[in-house]
Amino acid sequence: MAKEGTLRELLEELAEQRSFDFRGYKKNTLERRFRRRMFQLNVGSYTEYSEYIRKHPDEVDHLLDTILINVTEFFRDPPAWEILRNELLPESLAQVKSGHSFRAWSAGCATGEEPYSIAILLAEYFGPRIQEYDIKIYATDIDANALNVARRGEYSLDALKRVRLGWREKYFHGSKSLRVNREIRRLVIFGASNLAQDAPISHVNLLVCRNLLIYFDSDLQRQILSRLHYALEPGGTLFLGKAESQLTNSVQFKRLNARWRIFQRISSSPPLTERVETRQEVLEPERNPPPRTLQQLDVLRQNQRHLLDTLRVGVLALTADDVVAQHNAAALTLCGIPAVNLSSKRLADTEVCIRIPELASQLQATHVNNETSRFPTRIKVGIEERLLEVTVRPLLDGGQRSGTLIYIDDQTVQEKLETTVEELESTSEELQSANQELETTNEELQSTNEELETTNEELQSLNEELETTNQELEERTKELDQVNSVYAQTLEKVRLPVMLVNQERRIEFWNARALRLFGFKNKPPMDITIDQLPLPRVLKSGLIRRHRTVLEKQQPMVARAQFLGDRLNSVADIHFSVIPREDKSTNVLITFEPNGGSGGARKKKNNNRK
Repeated sequence: MAKEGTLRELLEELAEQRSFDFRGYKKNTLERRFRRRMFQLNVGSYTEYSEYIRKHPDEVDHLLDTILINVTEFFRDPPAWEILRNELLPESLAQVKSGHSFRAWSAGCATGEEPYSIAILLAEYFGPRIQEYDIKIYATDIDANALNVARRGEYSLDALKRVRLGWREKYFHGSKSLRVNREIRRLVIFGASNLAQDAPISHVNLLVCRNLLIYFDSDLQRQILSRLHYALEPGGTLFLGKAESQLTNSVQFKRLNARWRIFQRISSSPPLTERVETRQEVLEPERNPPPRTLQQLDVLRQNQRHLLDTLRVGVLALTADDVVAQHNAAALTLCGIPAVNLSSKRLADTEVCIRIPELASQLQATHVNNETSRFPTRIKVGIEERLLEVTVRPLLDGGQRSGTLIYIDDQTVQEKLETTVEELESTSEELQSANQELETTNEELQSTNEELETTNEELQSLNEELETTNQELEERTKELDQVNSVYAQTLEKVRLPVMLVNQERRIEFWNARALRLFGFKNKPPMDITIDQLPLPRVLKSGLIRRHRTVLEKQQPMVARAQFLGDRLNSVADIHFSVIPREDKSTNVLITFEPNGGSGGARKKKNNNRK
């Protein structure tokens, strides 16, 4: 399936199954934000991402954070806020009497900087008397996480860079981060609301909705503007973002400041200044004019004809009974109708009404209320789609309907230009958001670098300690080697066979006499245990048994020669001694005393005494 189809299906699934409706957002913006999130998850296609969302339901919240670009700040575009503060608010607030209410609405408030900016301006205007008025500032957004930040009202010092120093000291408190004072926070009421779906807040005197409409397509923009118009009181102020131009030709709002997109709601919809003024006398000439009048009339008609043909705006002049009296070529061209003369035909019977189906009903409505009607319509001419703005203006003579003027203006280029401007602003918002993210990442990297430097210093300190310990161990090893050397030399000088056996019965040391006792000319190439000595089984069992007994009781003992059999028939006694080690284990020193030793000498002396 094509990429567009897959994205469309994913949006449908999110809207129907998860109440996550972004179908009215601009496709290019959505595609960029979706692709960014998918790149973070290493997901290659919308189909895979749909499956990922099904397996991870909380991913919807992460996607919402990615799509919603919460770029805002206190007093964003300061010149616009200065105009609001110095020129517009005083005029509006001057009409508010003590005990009366003033309602403001910040739609798409993000993290709250915008509604708090409104609250500061109102606090500055009313001063200590603000308690005498019913001030309510409603702040809504679809992002629950952003609303939590807004309710807390705590911001970094960098976030307050556009707030005057005096206002910072007056309306904020804190040190490392500043929090909005309670007197200001209590003026603002935060709540979750979807501007495209939920009912608008009504009876609002000031409505701030900045750089939000630029993310929606034209149809959703019109719907939201209708909601904003409903929300505002007649004469109320609408404050849009500097890139939003949807109200340039609106009949519902009056421009107060074109550069900063500040408008005022008007209660009725008066007709705009007409581009072509056609006198009624041209439609209904005198029946029997004098010759000179006829000549003047021909000149006027010729001039009017040239004027109409020069205009790029399509013009149709109708009689009182809706018969086409006159039209120019532009009216046919804009509607995609081949060159034809529509004069003397009822408008309902022409191809104009076929190409613009809404025209018949709008014309009929003007017959009822005699008010100018203006509406947009889209038609397809060949492979090109055009956006036309159609104006139907009744002509009145003494209160009676004498005819109708219809103007058809091509808004396609203007719409594309506005869309391009909005997309550029949207991209600028994204770049600003990305820049903030990069700054945050840079701070995190700096913090990580500091942690790494600290860890490196700790490792260097540890390395120095290990080097010192290593030197101590080397000294200790030398001492042990010396002790072992003396110990080995001492055992070698003992005139008795001696073996040092560890707890696992491995012979760690034996002197030359012990080697000869067991028939070894040299020390075996590998360590052996007493189990492996070349002794009869009974004799080995006796050695093993007594070795185990000495270890268990931790007491020396002597084995008499008669218990050891004939293999060591030259041995009278075998002494087992306990030798403790530094690692709290125990070695056993086994000494073989042959006949004729001290024990044999004592026995011989005793026999002599007998």
